Amino acid sequence: RQVISDLFESAARLARLINIFLNVSRIESGRFKLDKTMVNMNDLVDSVIKELQVQASGKNLKLLFKPDKLLPAMFLDSDKIREVILNLVDNAIKYTPKGSITIETYQEGKEFHFKSTDTGIGIRPEDAKSLFRKFVRGTGIAQINTQGSGLGLYIAQRVVTEHGGRIWVESPGLDKGSTFHFVLPIMQAPEVKPTVKGQGKK
Repeated sequence: RQVISDLFESAARLARLINIFLNVSRIESGRFKLDKTMVNMNDLVDSVIKELQVQASGKNLKLLFKPDKLLPAMFLDSDKIREVILNLVDNAIKYTPKGSITIETYQEGKEFHFKSTDTGIGIRPEDAKSLFRKFVRGTGIAQINTQGSGLGLYIAQRVVTEHGGRIWVESPGLDKGSTFHFVLPIMQAPEVKPTVKGQGKK
């Protein structure tokens, strides 16, 4: 059972890495398109947590989810936003030696908020400003996780920006944990006006 679990985790990690490079290629070639549908954000976050639960349990980390159950459905690209959430939670697990990761969703005004707060290694204030640039990783990160591409947060920022949102990180400093936060405008699907038979004919 452990061998099969490790195989599935390795396959999922490889699939995420392939998606990262595909998305970078699309961004740089101008082919980065959004395929929007109506999405329940709590269900999306819950699916990510279920996927990463084994990884968190393997490190004896508590993975907590505090959803706002009154969130409305949102019009967005579910696959790309899911990759953003997956990247943030996966990073939190990788860089948290002990303790917990708490995920929150909530609404403020006409905006959706996602927060991932961990008790991990933290981030230096000077590193926080550049983390979302391509190939940038925080101080000491490479020694903890040698397999990182330095592209996940860059793509996350592009995805969130393309949706009209913003993303940032807050940390009191090294060994004091960090909080990754992104905000999206709550959009509804545009109304499709029915075509009137014979319209436009003389």
